[in-house]
Amino acid sequence: MTLDQINLQLSNLANSGDPYFSAAATQVAEFTRQAQKGEMSPEELTETLNDLKTQLEIIDDASRLAFKETLNSCVNGIILLVGVVG
Repeated sequence: MTLDQINLQLSNLANSGDPYFSAAATQVAEFTRQAQKGEMSPEELTETLNDLKTQLEIIDDASRLAFKETLNSCVNGIILLVGVVG
């Protein structure tokens, strides 16, 4: 998954209408922007995103699983990209 694809998915989640996933997607996008500007190290970004993944594990509402999977894929993609770049 490319960063452009991840950003598109995050944008879709931000506009999903689900308050939790909208806020989470907005946060992930903001953390990524901060890392790109050098305001957050790759290690800090990875740690922050892994913390978010831990929070996602508690969501088991079937109606929200698609949002959860999309956000989890985006987070994993960013972590993978950070590992390649960092």
